Amino acid sequence: MGFLRYDSPLMRLLSKAADLIWLNILCLLCSLPVFTIGASFTAMQTIFYRLLHNEDVYVTREYFASFARNFKQATLVWFIFLFIYAFLGFDYLFLIDDSDAFGFFLKTVAAILLVIVFLISLYVFPILSRYENTTKETLKNACIIAISHPFRSIIMLLVFAFSIFVEIIMSFKLLPVLFAFCISVPFYFCSMVYMPIFDKLDGVTPGQPKEIE
Repeated sequence: MGFLRYDSPLMRLLSKAADLIWLNILCLLCSLPVFTIGASFTAMQTIFYRLLHNEDVYVTREYFASFARNFKQATLVWFIFLFIYAFLGFDYLFLIDDSDAFGFFLKTVAAILLVIVFLISLYVFPILSRYENTTKETLKNACIIAISHPFRSIIMLLVFAFSIFVEIIMSFKLLPVLFAFCISVPFYFCSMVYMPIFDKLDGVTPGQPKEIE
């Protein structure tokens, strides 16, 4: 039967779903120490590049190769974001019971900054997985891309807002499904949104992908 051929659309879809499940498990396990989250997310982006360019991918081997290769810089970047998240989150929580106009203004500013920082972080780890730059240049480039592509940035935020909504609904009903897809799926859909930006910068077409060293 044609639809059971290894190269049929159905089998390619099932293969990609299996890769996403295993990638989600790897990312969850490798993120448990917390300080390794940056390296975990960077390694995940490396696999997304392979999947979206229809390349043969050995998920476990390439994931850990990227994890080790980018560990130092990705961890530094993650700590920078973690510090900013903690600072802004603490400010927001500190002001949460403040009901006057100035307090509301400060809470709004903190919330907006949290969203902006989160959005920039969505671009940082793909850049880390794909280019060799200083940490300063990496953060600068992530900011520039996020600002210069507002439509794609908004779509990525909506993808995460929807995924969080779904995960809250499913949290007590379909926990195994969440364990299989909670990280990899939203990030994979986001990678579909941002990938054309990097491909255009690299002069890459779908038929001629640029290899990641």
